Amino acid sequence: MILLFAGLSFAECLASTVKGLDISVLLHGNGSASITEHWIIDLDDEDAKTEWYVAHKWLGDMRIEKLTVDGYVPGKEGLTRFETLDEWDVDADREEKSGKCGLANDGQEICWGFGDWGEHEYVVRYELTHLVKSYDTCDGFNHCFVDMNCAVENAKVTITTTDGIALSEQNTRRWSFGFEGQIVFNGNTIVATPKGDVGNGKRIIVMLEMDKGMFSPDSEASESWAARKQRALDGSDYLKSDSDDEEWGFWDIIGVLLVIIAGLILYFCTDIVVTILMSLCWMLLCAAWWVVSLSPLRTWRRRKKLGIAEGRYFRDTKKEWTLMQNKMVVDDLSYVSGMSNERIIGALLLRLMAHGDVAIIRDKYKGELHDMLKIVNPIDKIGEGSKGDDLLCKHALKLLTLASGKDLILQPDEFEKWCKVKSHVTEIKNFTDLLETKYDKEYIKRNAADLFALKAFLKDFSLLNERSMMEVGLWDEYMVYAEFFGLTDQVKSEMAKICPEYIQMSPLAQSLEVAQEGDIVYMFSDTIYTCASSAVQRAAERSVAASGFSSFSSIGGGGGSSGGGGGGGR
Repeated sequence: MILLFAGLSFAECLASTVKGLDISVLLHGNGSASITEHWIIDLDDEDAKTEWYVAHKWLGDMRIEKLTVDGYVPGKEGLTRFETLDEWDVDADREEKSGKCGLANDGQEICWGFGDWGEHEYVVRYELTHLVKSYDTCDGFNHCFVDMNCAVENAKVTITTTDGIALSEQNTRRWSFGFEGQIVFNGNTIVATPKGDVGNGKRIIVMLEMDKGMFSPDSEASESWAARKQRALDGSDYLKSDSDDEEWGFWDIIGVLLVIIAGLILYFCTDIVVTILMSLCWMLLCAAWWVVSLSPLRTWRRRKKLGIAEGRYFRDTKKEWTLMQNKMVVDDLSYVSGMSNERIIGALLLRLMAHGDVAIIRDKYKGELHDMLKIVNPIDKIGEGSKGDDLLCKHALKLLTLASGKDLILQPDEFEKWCKVKSHVTEIKNFTDLLETKYDKEYIKRNAADLFALKAFLKDFSLLNERSMMEVGLWDEYMVYAEFFGLTDQVKSEMAKICPEYIQMSPLAQSLEVAQEGDIVYMFSDTIYTCASSAVQRAAERSVAASGFSSFSSIGGGGGSSGGGGGGGR
């Protein structure tokens, strides 16, 4: 194992990471596109790299024009407009490239000097001519927007139009390839969002097919759209049928049984000690790589820079806080793994209980007592003007209202059964789509220290005599964030000791007092999130994906695309 790590170069251990990449594509009537790329890059390799480059391949008659870069320049505050050079010298040193940008490799590589190592922000703008082409039956493109040689976190591609053109489900078919995630309509905008990181082989390829007459492209394609589309769909998940995943034949079952039997024979015929040692070696290898990659050190440095410190307490919540943005903070600054969406839903349920909209009751179901949710203030539609946590709460309450039936009591398995009805998928998806948030560096700077200080305060609640701070609304928020951080049972117990009358004054506390099952709120939230996610996934698999009306992205496929061809620091 030591020899393995000795063989890794120091540069590989300090690979740069893109912490955020937001690409906005504005399509013009003539088929060209104005593209804005917002990069947040953590450049760790202090000595070896002098520039950042983004390669484009197979552009054909497309050209990159009017390049500008605004970004970090050593010694200057904020974003500075870079000097755009007519010719880019890849071999120039770091100082010569600092504050400058240009095109290399016959205009197919966008390059800029990063000036110095560390985490920096860059805004890259350029025109891409002839992106949308005229085909025999439609206008369209198949283009790779992201294909980097390093990890890219929090990536997103947004496509919209100008010149009075409006994209819609009726006039535009959409596909995406190279990543696991979604490509959806948001009004007249198409948004492609990966589920996790991209880069290092994972790409963001988008293919759009638009009705004839919407655009007047300057460029005409040399092949038919059918041929172009088929090349992209070959090898993709879009061509799978439902039966590929759901129906098992006789030989499928026999094959699985044979594999299980073979595994059991191998297990019992192999020295158990050897098996244990191999497992331990693998765990040690993973742990060692985690340390050698300097991930915990980099996170520790960022936390310290943001003011997150042991022993610091924050006893309040902020008006600008939202659960989803705070989840983004926790995910970004966690040493190992981030926060699950189940915690968010649990916090929403507690907030609904605090408002008196939902309550926990204990009643008989099929002859046995169960903890169940009762909808006290049902809603069937959401008014305009709601946003943030209020919008999330209303969507959650609407789902619970619809699923609970005429008696407004959500019985065991009732939500799961409701989610399996195809006609309910739109309502479910309206909610699950809200469980995503955009990476916001400034929000993290403003709130990270206080958020983690609130967590420390809740963990040490028993050590602090906060009796004098009794205010039901604030203590309800403590319970909401206790669920957010996974501390509900602990904080509830301490609150009961410090202020017994809180139970009588808060609908939230009264609901938790009724429940007999441990961690009941997490059990509810886990059921809600699991069933809702499964419903959305089933709907995606059932859709006629090859027709371009599906919202899920395919890992495979995407052949014949223009655009991305690698990039990173060099």
